[in-house]
Amino acid sequence: MFSLDRIKSAYEMAMERFKQRKEVPQSEIERMELIPQGQALAAKFLREKEFDILSEVEKQAGDLRKYIIEGVQETFLNNLQMPGDKDTMEANKKAMEGLLLIKKNKNALKETFGQLEHLFQYYERTMEQAFGQFKERYAAKMSASLKKLEQRTGQKIKADPEKQPGFREEWMRAVSGINNQYEQLLREQKEKIRALP
Repeated sequence: MFSLDRIKSAYEMAMERFKQRKEVPQSEIERMELIPQGQALAAKFLREKEFDILSEVEKQAGDLRKYIIEGVQETFLNNLQMPGDKDTMEANKKAMEGLLLIKKNKNALKETFGQLEHLFQYYERTMEQAFGQFKERYAAKMSASLKKLEQRTGQKIKADPEKQPGFREEWMRAVSGINNQYEQLLREQKEKIRALP
């Protein structure tokens, strides 16, 4: 059975903890409000061809502008992805364009972009080679099964490995391993960009 003293002391302890809580500084409140605004501006820049993001960023007062830019930067960095198709490459170019507008050290940024483009090209070549090799291995594995089936049926059977059950699942597992390696390299490049003024 609980005593009234024990309940009271638990209440008092809770009140003490409440009084000791730290108040959120005004700058942190402003940051939490303005970063999403910057993210929204960056999203609009990525969607709309003629959107002037710089004039929108300039509308914010000097001290607070850094939070808008932080939100813009994070959205652009989040949109840099390993190229899986033409649309992703276009999105990467647009995000790099945006970063070039908001960053001050443009030479270092262009150098990092060169490294990123090299990484993207290398990734595409790696994926093409990996797909070719994977398809060959899958076809060879399938070939043994087809020969047994041909012997049983007495008919020649031709099958496209890509259309076989399990091909896509196995390929996605192989892609996952490749992507993990390249995603780490991409994260390192994003950190370099984030660190630039």
